[in-house]
Amino acid sequence: DPVFTASHQGKEALRAHLQQNDDTLPRQSRIVLDQVVIDRRGQGTIATEWHLKVGGVQIPNLRGCAMYTVDRPTGLLQTGYDVAAAPVKIPREILPSLLIPAKFLFR
Repeated sequence: DPVFTASHQGKEALRAHLQQNDDTLPRQSRIVLDQVVIDRRGQGTIATEWHLKVGGVQIPNLRGCAMYTVDRPTGLLQTGYDVAAAPVKIPREILPSLLIPAKFLFR
């Protein structure tokens, strides 16, 4: 997610991260799952699409996707990767002007 960028290893680290998210968001916030996909081959992969609502109102550009792998024998999460949509969208007309400084910065 765009606010908390560190990776987390183990239950306690994940629990602390989720608690920090909960403490940061307003009490009336809800993360809504729009879609959950479980692979049909039984490889233990799950994908989700989500968005954030505050007070029942969907917040623009606060949405994303997540991928998880699950240990099939135990059903426990092994890995998770979350990608949030960029909160600020750059207008298409401005993109060419951003390429000029990039050419000098990334030689």
